[in-house]
Amino acid sequence: MATILAEGKHLSKTFPVKGQGKGAALHAVSGVDLAVYEGETLALVGESGCGKSTLGRLLLGLLPPTQGQVFFDGQDLAALPPARLRALRRQMQLVFQDTAAALNPRWTVGQSLAEPLRIHNLCPRGEYAARGAALLTQVGLAPDLLDRYPHQLSGGQRQRVGLARALALSPRLVVCDEPVSALDVSIQAQIINLLKQIQENTGISYLFVAHDLSMVKHISNRIAVMYLGHIMEIGDSHDIYMNPLHPYSIALLSAVPIPDPVEGKRKTRIPLQGEIPSPVNPPAGCPFSTRCPHADDLCRTQMPPLEEKRGRRIACFHVQA
Repeated sequence: MATILAEGKHLSKTFPVKGQGKGAALHAVSGVDLAVYEGETLALVGESGCGKSTLGRLLLGLLPPTQGQVFFDGQDLAALPPARLRALRRQMQLVFQDTAAALNPRWTVGQSLAEPLRIHNLCPRGEYAARGAALLTQVGLAPDLLDRYPHQLSGGQRQRVGLARALALSPRLVVCDEPVSALDVSIQAQIINLLKQIQENTGISYLFVAHDLSMVKHISNRIAVMYLGHIMEIGDSHDIYMNPLHPYSIALLSAVPIPDPVEGKRKTRIPLQGEIPSPVNPPAGCPFSTRCPHADDLCRTQMPPLEEKRGRRIACFHVQA
């Protein structure tokens, strides 16, 4: 049975909103239960603004949850003293979406890679260059880039440097926050293949945040579909691609382009109707009820639980077990 590495239980996160009345809050994540297993890639997909990045930061302990608990390797992050939490952070890293903003423009690549080694006192100062060169080699870059500055690198090179910095501490979990969305398609494929190769060599776990379902198909073991702060469906990657069950998952996958023009003409796209709810004032029942073609009064008044149905977990009253 797979071992849980990181887990969020009943996670919720709200942010105060100014100018919309006293006590107004943006509901970024609402009552989410999510687990990442050792050695797997869990893809977290959904439209922009649905709370994917916030959930990733909650699992890393970078944001404190408004409600709920986060566990890493069985340890409650909120209950750990600062010294133990600092040591545990070596095992959890983040690869950012914006490759230009993620690196200090005043530092060379070598300095950026040396910083986590210095903070955690992992090796003598004289070994920084050798460790940096080894990390660049691991991500497919030439060691002579150590003296370059971020503006002297391409987008793909900067993303590889960001990945190298995350790997500097030999983490067990890396949250990849849309790491290829700003890159060309050919470069995207290179980064995806690199992530898979590193996982095969090290057994690392990924939480891969993305909104491009055609891309995560090639890297994920499981997929969690998120909408307005809630998990709508989660299950095996192949099962969800071949037979999505939640109406939102079906609509998302219907929009994925197919390279074969003949198959593409046969495919029926399902456009979503209705209003997109505001996360400041979400619906009382199912968050997808304002756009779902199957919504009824029950959906509009009660939130369907995320429960086991047909080999996966689904939050929908209209999907039978």
